[in-house]
Amino acid sequence: MPISLSSTLEPLALGFSTGTWCAVYCGPALLPFLLGRESPRYGRNGALISLFLAGRLVAYGALGLALSLLGLLVRDYMDPVAARRLSAWAYLLCGAVLLTASLRERRKAGSGREGCPGCAGKGSSDSPGEAFRNDAWTALLSGAAVGLHICPAFWTAAFRSFNAPSAASGAAYFALFYAGTLPFFVPLLGLPFLSRKNAPPRSVARLTQAFVGAYFVLFAGLIPILLRR
Repeated sequence: MPISLSSTLEPLALGFSTGTWCAVYCGPALLPFLLGRESPRYGRNGALISLFLAGRLVAYGALGLALSLLGLLVRDYMDPVAARRLSAWAYLLCGAVLLTASLRERRKAGSGREGCPGCAGKGSSDSPGEAFRNDAWTALLSGAAVGLHICPAFWTAAFRSFNAPSAASGAAYFALFYAGTLPFFVPLLGLPFLSRKNAPPRSVARLTQAFVGAYFVLFAGLIPILLRR
């Protein structure tokens, strides 16, 4: 089926019109994590943002496919109770990832290894390559967890995708919707400039990451899961 201008512009416009929502929704998980990195570089920062967004895209695709196979997209969207339960588990997962990463950074800072290139190989398990791998997993997993939060923009794109005339056109619609949200994440590429110029915000960001992780685990995850029937 030929690709028309309207079939291209509609999902892009949908993503762009809801991109602010997506960026604000991801901010509490992504900003403290990025600002708390030691000696950030633009390439490393961009790679972590890309991994976060990749995790979000994987979660969106997997969730949309699972819901469509279960027949939950054929009527008026998913049961709101089930959606809230899934969101609570997503908060729990995201909080656990952020809290684990924050505690790892605090242990490294407490041992005096932070910002010490010569410490690699002297009892330290945090060589530059391994530190990046740890950050990469944090970015990917937190992005995937954020992607499990069902929002109105996701529902609109998923419903339109799975009602497309073919699987290819449905996948293209969802991919274009996702691409429309990406410009709102571009300002994050400039965070290394802010982080290099201001050492105190880096420590504040790490503390904020720990509080956000703990809040997600306890108040947005465990309490709703345990108290809701």
